[in-house]
Amino acid sequence: MRAPFVRPALLAALTLAATSCGFPVEGRFAGPSVAERADPSRTIVLIYNHGFSRERAGTYEALVPPILQLAVDRNSDVALFSQVRNTSRLGRTQHGDYIESAVEQFRRRHGVPLENIILVGQSCGGWGSLQAAAFTYPGVGAVVAFAPTCHGQLPHPTEVAVARAAEIAQLAERARFPGVIFLYENDSYYRLADWEGFEARAAPRAPDLKIERLGRARVLEVCSRCSRDSHGAMWDGRFGEAFYASHLQPLIEGVRARIRARAAAAGVE
Repeated sequence: MRAPFVRPALLAALTLAATSCGFPVEGRFAGPSVAERADPSRTIVLIYNHGFSRERAGTYEALVPPILQLAVDRNSDVALFSQVRNTSRLGRTQHGDYIESAVEQFRRRHGVPLENIILVGQSCGGWGSLQAAAFTYPGVGAVVAFAPTCHGQLPHPTEVAVARAAEIAQLAERARFPGVIFLYENDSYYRLADWEGFEARAAPRAPDLKIERLGRARVLEVCSRCSRDSHGAMWDGRFGEAFYASHLQPLIEGVRARIRARAAAAGVE
């Protein structure tokens, strides 16, 4: 929704073929691709999806937020794929469809186990990541959603607000995966109150899925260009420095531990 304000990281180009379900998988790797790794079954794959607006539709580039670049820089077994969805119009559920297509590409073409994959998204990309994990891939390694919403700017009409509340409740009921949802005060696309009760409802099935709520003062500490709107906070390098080690790296470590446990159970060194 909001244009990023960082320079794109150096990326290795890649376009994956369209899938049988009709949703193309296009984007770029930051650093080595999965195909360049010695063992895809031990590779942790982060699939990042940007937000979406009709004004920018068809012009999106495969950028890498600073917090995700840190994951590539600090973990030799992490591959990051930045996916783009350059179409003129997308419904709320279709973002998840594109993400599911990417998951299938990595599973079927490259042999990456589902539990090795971490879905990451901003705005509509975050909303789609949560939907894909909740409704199709509950066994995914983790989900990281930054300001997840795909319902337009505030104020929301009554019917949209009611639908959004029901959809968030559905996510809470269906979640089975670890992860973190970042929410910001003074975001022009949702209210913090939209997510009240989510953790309590999700906890019995997803005890390691947490919400990180940033108050206004904290947003301004980690985002120099958030004086009017907090929606793009994760694009600031200070945001990555503040939350990478405490929030993203532990999820990566959790996936890595499960990979090692799986290999040990199979008697593989």
